[in-house]
Amino acid sequence: EVHGTLHRTCCWSCKDRQPMTQALARVVAGDSDPRCELCSGILKSDTILFGQPLDQDVMARAMEASTNCEVFIAVGSSLSVFPAANTLPRAKNSGAKVIIVNGQLTEMDHYADVVVNSEISEVLPQICGVVKSRP
Repeated sequence: EVHGTLHRTCCWSCKDRQPMTQALARVVAGDSDPRCELCSGILKSDTILFGQPLDQDVMARAMEASTNCEVFIAVGSSLSVFPAANTLPRAKNSGAKVIIVNGQLTEMDHYADVVVNSEISEVLPQICGVVKSRP
């Protein structure tokens, strides 16, 4: 989750992270703009917005994982936003098989061993089924 997750909130002030379900429950209960329970700061989804810097620890782990993986699967990404897009060529150059699943072509398709241009919601369950069935 290099670009974060919608499953958590993050306080802009104290950086506290909590499950998104807690903030949503507060909205359902009538709090139209729930604030951080620790510092009253502004909550947002724990995602990276355009122009925000990536978490360096997360990016370092992603680079390490891409260097050490056997298979690299990129799903639903333009693969054009750096530095995260650097993980794919790093994986390929380290010997990984590369699969790209996307609705359209990407500038990284030439690195791929397999390119699937299709509806992700239809293809991904099939790919996961094949992977799970392997010994």
